[in-house]
Amino acid sequence: MGQRTARKPGQALELVHEAPPAARGAGTEEAAAEKSTLAQHAYARIKDEIFEFRMAPGQRYAEQELANRLGVSRTPLRFALHVLAREGYLVRLEGHASWQVKPFELGYYEDLYDFRTQIELIAVRRLCALDPAPDLRELCAFWLVPKRQRVLDGHVVAREDERLHGTLVALAGNVEMHRTHADLTERIRIIRRLDFIAPERIVSAYEEHAKLLRALIARRSGDAELLIRAHIDASRAEIRHITLHRLSQAAARRQDPTPA
Repeated sequence: MGQRTARKPGQALELVHEAPPAARGAGTEEAAAEKSTLAQHAYARIKDEIFEFRMAPGQRYAEQELANRLGVSRTPLRFALHVLAREGYLVRLEGHASWQVKPFELGYYEDLYDFRTQIELIAVRRLCALDPAPDLRELCAFWLVPKRQRVLDGHVVAREDERLHGTLVALAGNVEMHRTHADLTERIRIIRRLDFIAPERIVSAYEEHAKLLRALIARRSGDAELLIRAHIDASRAEIRHITLHRLSQAAARRQDPTPA
């Protein structure tokens, strides 16, 4: 029986199990669906553990240990692990049924942020020159609202922040630029979501995005470029600080695994 992934950048993992026509039947389809669900569950759980630094960078895990931890068999677990390895979150250790959370390299993410900044600068410049002007009403409906109507849930704000930046690049009209930006977004998500932990950063995000959208609507290209650069730089500085703190906490937990 073969397996393949059906996935686009930024989407959740979808696993499709294929069986030869002669072997397909109600029981086979049910078994395949169950394995797919278990693999999705394992993928989501492990990725969340990595994103929250509960599975610390550099830490090694045996497959059986992970299977016991997640309550799944090794077959769906192994498939989820291979997908996470392809995405760059895990490293398979040679000659062992064990895996390592990819060691954290802050310089790698700094490079990705530099690349992201350049793409978004091009995007806002193009948006201000487009004729007719792009439709930004959907983005404005979330970010240009009275303070009492703002969403304060960090997870929601993080998702909408991604959507705003991705939409602006998409509206710029370059398909390859949008594809590259989507890939960058996926790769920096592990640290980018840390930007919306503190309430003051959520407030800043609303204010910065509102100024940017107004500059785009007014077709002020110079202002839009300054604002997008300042916004990304502020986000990067906050993330750098929080990430170093999280890494320090994770290292302390490895040295003293006893629950507090």
